[in-house]
Amino acid sequence: MTIAIIGPGALGSLLLAQFLQAGEQVYLVDYRPERVASLRQNGLIFHTLEGRSITLHPLIFLPDDAPPAHLIIITVKSYHTAAAALVLPRLLAPQGVVLTLQNGLGNLEALARVLGPSRLLAGVIFAGATRVRDGEVICAGLGPTYLGIPPDSQVTHAELDDLVALFQRAGLPCEAHGNIQVMIWEKLLVNVAVNPLTAILRVKNGVLLNLPPAWELALAAAQEAKAVAWAAGVPVTADPEQLLSRVCSATADNRSSMLQDLLARRRTEIHALNAQVTARGETLGLPTPVNTCLTQLIRALEYLNRNHQLQEG
Repeated sequence: MTIAIIGPGALGSLLLAQFLQAGEQVYLVDYRPERVASLRQNGLIFHTLEGRSITLHPLIFLPDDAPPAHLIIITVKSYHTAAAALVLPRLLAPQGVVLTLQNGLGNLEALARVLGPSRLLAGVIFAGATRVRDGEVICAGLGPTYLGIPPDSQVTHAELDDLVALFQRAGLPCEAHGNIQVMIWEKLLVNVAVNPLTAILRVKNGVLLNLPPAWELALAAAQEAKAVAWAAGVPVTADPEQLLSRVCSATADNRSSMLQDLLARRRTEIHALNAQVTARGETLGLPTPVNTCLTQLIRALEYLNRNHQLQEG
């Protein structure tokens, strides 16, 4: 099976390294020619969970040059999903599968608008990765991955099982999930609580456990998201406080992706996280004041970033 990973960020690089070390036929797709040239010349420096540093030399292509793949994994930031989708009709091999492992809501819809829903899969991954710079990534943890068949997809359960086995061979704990929409929303509960607050306060995930005012806001954001999920027909059963406590304890030393983005003056994924909760809540007639506030605060910080006024403390 030929695997293409679209997205050279922390998660894409982590998956690339795991599949390469397992001997799979995998390559990376990147839209920036200068980064493609640099990675081809210097390779990917991968710091393993055991503390080893290895240099890998994967195949890397620009979108127009990449060969067809049987499995395409989308790991770009959610605001790049629509652009990434445009290459799929040419890149996807016959009866191939496109898997999104992205954060937030709206990614499946963006992919389906270009490719249709029939060959789409969705997944949720709890691996920790930090991109030190382009071409260097640190593996901070290999938590579970859940893969599932979203509504309107025609991917078979046998095909899903094959992909689960593929991830397992690459050292990635993985299992199939019967209702992947529930898992997507459960991860969203974590992301809408942890990401914006750690980014605003500029703290690691575990610090939230010891900041009662911030913890109360985190719980309120997650509870709003859970209410919107139920109103949308997604039966999320996870208890927000237990879920957040578990995740913040397990990832105590991690910097959230949103914090990393703000400190690097990059655009965040707030539009796919808290802003989605607010927008869907409005449609369903549910107030989401905490998510609305967090969305506006992150957008204000992004504005400061664009004007070069945000400095790391």
